[in-house]
Amino acid sequence: MMLHANEEISRWRSARKVMRLPRAAAGAEGEIWLCVCCYPKNKMPLELRVNGRHAVRIAPQPDQAGSWTWVNVALRRGVLRGGVNEIVLCCDSPAMNAWMLGIENGHRAPKSFLSVDREKSWRNERMGACGTLRGEYLIRVRVDTDGLREQRVPPIVYENPRHPRVRELRDLVPKDIRAIREPWRQVLALRNWVARAWTYEAFGRNYAPWDPWTVLAWKRDEWGHGRDQPIAMCVHYGMVFCSLASALGHTSRGVAITQNINSPHGHFMTEIWDRERAKWIAHDANFDAHYEIDGSPLSARELADVTRSRRRPASIRFGGGFTSDSPRLNTFLNDKLRTGKVFAEVALWRRNDVISDPAAAPPSHGSVVYCETDLIWYSRQECPVIAPMFPYRADADYFNAPPTIARRRA
Repeated sequence: MMLHANEEISRWRSARKVMRLPRAAAGAEGEIWLCVCCYPKNKMPLELRVNGRHAVRIAPQPDQAGSWTWVNVALRRGVLRGGVNEIVLCCDSPAMNAWMLGIENGHRAPKSFLSVDREKSWRNERMGACGTLRGEYLIRVRVDTDGLREQRVPPIVYENPRHPRVRELRDLVPKDIRAIREPWRQVLALRNWVARAWTYEAFGRNYAPWDPWTVLAWKRDEWGHGRDQPIAMCVHYGMVFCSLASALGHTSRGVAITQNINSPHGHFMTEIWDRERAKWIAHDANFDAHYEIDGSPLSARELADVTRSRRRPASIRFGGGFTSDSPRLNTFLNDKLRTGKVFAEVALWRRNDVISDPAAAPPSHGSVVYCETDLIWYSRQECPVIAPMFPYRADADYFNAPPTIARRRA
């Protein structure tokens, strides 16, 4: 999903998504999840129809106006069918100033369609406000039935250390850091360097790609992709640190954390496998920090457990690289990170091979709500899951497991 390229819903612009569900969906209760953004001054409801007979009006929520959010609609038994299901969204606004619907681009033959003639005809190309997109609308269905089994959690993909781009990436790391032989000291030195490498920017004009060379170049010149003030924020600190650590021989992966999926209180960090301690340790390259209890550094999963158990929050150990006086960053540090609130929900980033396979990187992660389907959320049996529209959830054993590096040909 891109921040500035999605679908507009109005009186003359309806969106339709077609889903083929298994036979077990018939007669089952379920939910529809929509990734939408309501205009700040809009008072018109978003109208949803399922299979031509179940209609719901979604009223604007003033506290969520202007922000991308997930909205869920409960479905009673008998609404869904086994086989083809049709979901339609419309709004009786004459202008494109009411509701936006998220769209995931890159699909060759999407089962999502746009109508610009009051639903007389439909097309699955030339979508979006400018008529240039082709993709799937961010509409998801979850069905509550024993006939639909939970999907098997896929493995984490780590960077291929033998890939020529990964080997070349070592040249970005200062020689004095490359020369450090003790792994823990090298990780801390690298984290400190990344934290100082550019100035945080979350509200710029263009999202920097997940490419360390490009992030550093764009932020050095404050210019990228034909615009000034490029976006490079916590997720960029996290993935640049993750990629550079991989180039130095460490096994690294991204971690997404949040207080709530529909709040702006999310963050991105990096976990690195510590061979000496035989565990994952969470590092925050944005704030040049890691977290400890009684001197023992913690993983993101352990931080989630500390938050959920309401025990005293972990202490933060800073490396000195965070020197920003930004009120927004310092408020987030004090109100969310120090208190542990932002660790309420934790997810592993599955595809960490963004240097050897740039297509694995998302276009705007962090600028919109969490919407990537391959996020793997941590859930315990006694704790509610973050939201049912994410298919993958895993327990502590999955999060604690040592890395298995998928070897690929260079």
